[in-house]
Amino acid sequence: MDEMIFRQLLELASAFKEIGIKPLICGGLGIYIRFYDKQSELPLRITNDIDLMLTKTQLLEQSRRNAIAEIIIDKLKYIAYEGGKHFQFQKGNQYLDILAQPVEGIDTKDFRAVLVKSKLHGHLTPESVFIEEDLKTVSLLHIMPGNEMAKGLEVLVPSLTNQLILKLFAFDDRNEGPRKDEAQAQVHAFDIYTIATLASLNDYREGQQFLSRHNDSGIVQRALSIVGNQFSSVEQPGWLCVLRAANFYPNLNIQRKQEQVDEAKRRLVKWFTWSP
Repeated sequence: MDEMIFRQLLELASAFKEIGIKPLICGGLGIYIRFYDKQSELPLRITNDIDLMLTKTQLLEQSRRNAIAEIIIDKLKYIAYEGGKHFQFQKGNQYLDILAQPVEGIDTKDFRAVLVKSKLHGHLTPESVFIEEDLKTVSLLHIMPGNEMAKGLEVLVPSLTNQLILKLFAFDDRNEGPRKDEAQAQVHAFDIYTIATLASLNDYREGQQFLSRHNDSGIVQRALSIVGNQFSSVEQPGWLCVLRAANFYPNLNIQRKQEQVDEAKRRLVKWFTWSP
């Protein structure tokens, strides 16, 4: 992973600590942080941006929303880049995307939550409705050993079930329809492969409990449908995207690659099969 994104993460965590918030990191960086100790088992995807999820708890009060906006824009000097509509920011070669849980009482515009008018918006992610459940706290010193600036700084990452739900929805969005983007669909599919491959038995058990709690949720039912339609067979689009990825075990022949994918498929389908 590029050292620049670690410096960006340190800066963000330090600034947010001043207002009593631990940043919730999603996307590729969130997966990297979650599986930092397992890099020897599977090379983790490199990313150059931070997906920052703002939760209902963080957004309920206008004063807190104002404080977050001041940190991102005034203190850290991020600038909304053209077309970013106040939820995609840039500072030099550093990129920051703002995601937001739907919160009753906060105005929305198209696919955005208007957190601070004309200053900070968040990309609405209805599939993140349960994102605050089973959060994991990670010390930055753990992923940046020896870095004195990381002392006392922590970030949050979603549970692996929530990570999977986010990635399944993202894949479905990019695999077909008006927002179809083969490269982005491949990124999301590879992340799903990574989670399914590296998750532990405890992660699976936690996921079963989560899905049992929310088995009547439309979000969970949609995730289950995406697994069934896109990831329940190695011939389906999700796993075909993984097999086409240039960095997917480049030294293995196609049969061995398919065996790797088949095992991830088995684990993912089992994850989303539970008894109420």
